[in-house]
Amino acid sequence: MKLKVITPQGISYDGEVNRVQLRSTTGLLEVLENHAPMIAEVKEGQIITDKENIDCGAGVMKVRNNEIEVVCE
Repeated sequence: MKLKVITPQGISYDGEVNRVQLRSTTGLLEVLENHAPMIAEVKEGQIITDKENIDCGAGVMKVRNNEIEVVCE
């Protein structure tokens, strides 16, 4: 899957991952390959992947066609 993390300073991550885990306003979310399309509000914290952990402020996540985009503070 492709993960892109966008902050006000620019793109902080743009690459391939096998899983993404983060906190949303409704609880912990994990996204794996072929996940159903969704949009979720993200809480401040870390985005945990199988490659690395990425700091992220509050924002929004969109999942579609094995592409995950997180726009955060």
